Amino acid sequence: MKRTLFLLSFASICYLAKSQDFKTLPLNEIVVKGWIKNQIERDITTGYISVYDQIQPTMQGNVFGKVKAKNYSIDKTGNWIARRETWWPGEHEGYFADAVIRSAFLTGNKEWLTKARKIVDKVVEDQEPCGYIGIYDTECRLDNLLNENGELWTQSRMLGALLAFYEYSGEKRYFDATKRAVDYTISRYLISGKTYFGQPKPDGGGLTHGLMFGETLEWMYKLTHDKKYLYFAEWLYLDYSKAEPKLKNVDNQLPNLLNREKMFSEHSVHVVEHTRVPFFLAAELKKPEYMRAEENIFYKMRKSLAPTGTIITDHDVHESVAGNWGSPTLGYEYCSITEGVISGASALQKFGIAKVGDEIENLAFNAGQGSRFPNGKAIIYLGKDNNYDAKLSEGFRHQYAAAHKVACSNLNAAKLMPYYVANMWMKSHDEKSIIATLYGASEVTTIVNGASVTITEQTNYPFENSVKLTITTKTPHDFTIALRNPAWSVGTKVDAPDAKSSRKGNYILLSKKWKSGDVVEVNFDDQIRANRFINNEFYISKGALIYALQIKESMTPTQKFINGLCNYDTTPEDSVAAKEMFDNWKILPNVDERFKNNQSLFTYRKNEKSDANFPYDNPFGYIETSLLNGKKKITVQLVPFGSTVLRKTTFKENR
Repeated sequence: MKRTLFLLSFASICYLAKSQDFKTLPLNEIVVKGWIKNQIERDITTGYISVYDQIQPTMQGNVFGKVKAKNYSIDKTGNWIARRETWWPGEHEGYFADAVIRSAFLTGNKEWLTKARKIVDKVVEDQEPCGYIGIYDTECRLDNLLNENGELWTQSRMLGALLAFYEYSGEKRYFDATKRAVDYTISRYLISGKTYFGQPKPDGGGLTHGLMFGETLEWMYKLTHDKKYLYFAEWLYLDYSKAEPKLKNVDNQLPNLLNREKMFSEHSVHVVEHTRVPFFLAAELKKPEYMRAEENIFYKMRKSLAPTGTIITDHDVHESVAGNWGSPTLGYEYCSITEGVISGASALQKFGIAKVGDEIENLAFNAGQGSRFPNGKAIIYLGKDNNYDAKLSEGFRHQYAAAHKVACSNLNAAKLMPYYVANMWMKSHDEKSIIATLYGASEVTTIVNGASVTITEQTNYPFENSVKLTITTKTPHDFTIALRNPAWSVGTKVDAPDAKSSRKGNYILLSKKWKSGDVVEVNFDDQIRANRFINNEFYISKGALIYALQIKESMTPTQKFINGLCNYDTTPEDSVAAKEMFDNWKILPNVDERFKNNQSLFTYRKNEKSDANFPYDNPFGYIETSLLNGKKKITVQLVPFGSTVLRKTTFKENR
């Protein structure tokens, strides 16, 4: 019965009227501040990502350079067979370029700004006269590919980095280089009429990752308004959707999306990232089949999420969802966390569903932080909400590591908060309103209703749930500020003198003739909540943060790198006590009913020893409550999920 009610709540969210769509801002219009900026800065100066190109072998091939990959061997029939080992370095170099560029501009770090320019200048220097930017030799590229390959995937990763550099710097030559490359790729397929996905022997993920060239096409469409990019994105998606059944990672093929009850089953990261292409087509083309597919994505995705918001995997080497329902004990790949934030932002921008903003914050502030060391020196490839240990003996994916055997998750972890920042502010489609879509200390400067406006957001969100907005304009100016109201904040209080206030769905609209010095103060209702998960266990939240029972850990290095960086086996300091907690500790009976009538079940206390500049290092605050071990009541302190390495997050109800 509980599971049925859970799905009904999904449906009610999915069928909300698409009352608005938003516009993303150029990357250089949003400036990050506070703990988020501090985290990014520390990551690139002392974290593993600061030297990742030195400690990760696949980062050192310069595969976008002048020497291109042959990427084939000859089979018995005379055909060449591609190897994925060639496209992995292309993926990694593209990911790294993106992380470097975004982190450099967000922090202003001079060393990384130099590094970022060096990367993009080398790519542009090595661009071929025809416009090609990619990793393959002329005899095995684009419409002359066969079987497994990473052509469009690796192109999209590096071209996205070039566009990011263009938006931050405003230097048009990087846009021009990208446009030449994208136009060349399109022309090759239009001229040849060949399929991309319909290969006779697709045997890996690189080929289907190529659907994400649609993300590059969307960015080009946003910048140019040229519909050839939209139409080629549709061609690419339909080519993917009609490819042979032997193609892997087909959960987002159109026929599969239109089957509402067919749960996601394949590689979790493909599932999450691929959603951005049907989102794009649904928003722009408004075709009924794409709109239905978009609604079904939300319905299906939410069946398989952990409490911290990430799509789970079946824990085997295939990292597949495998039709599983969401679970606090199954793992989730760090790539899925970052891709979930990016895909969520895509949906929020296109369909305006405020609930999606809650889900993005859940990913960024909980799963994303709890799957890394707070100091940025290691991440876990496959994290878990209930995480007893993290050891190499269970497979490299289960360690906290500065450099995993496969580089994608380390690289995506470095992209997480830069992508969060890029989507903190948006504008209404008519540009008469500016929307606070995701919260955090920041400053945004953009054109609203025809005039330049700066809004400074002061907050220690999500650790403290008050927000102060200060407006700066050259002259008094009419426009609307829209505030996303999180679903957990029932009694939000807004003080905006003289502003006309109204509600539209879960957005609070504030309209007036704003002048410099005007202030908006927002106080969210962040009462502590006991949340029943689909397995009938409970987890505790306050505002956007989930709280967990921290298991004190012991860390043993298994591999050492430069600058004191290591891969670690992480186990409970006291394994007997930890096992007792995992096996026997339960939450009080009828906690959800008791909670409604008795707030004293939970007490929040701020940790005076915590540093607001790095609030995950030493937990910013904790929730005091009681758990039961048999008949024995135990007083415990739950801390923010992101402050833990090993933890117990969900608890069975004592019956």
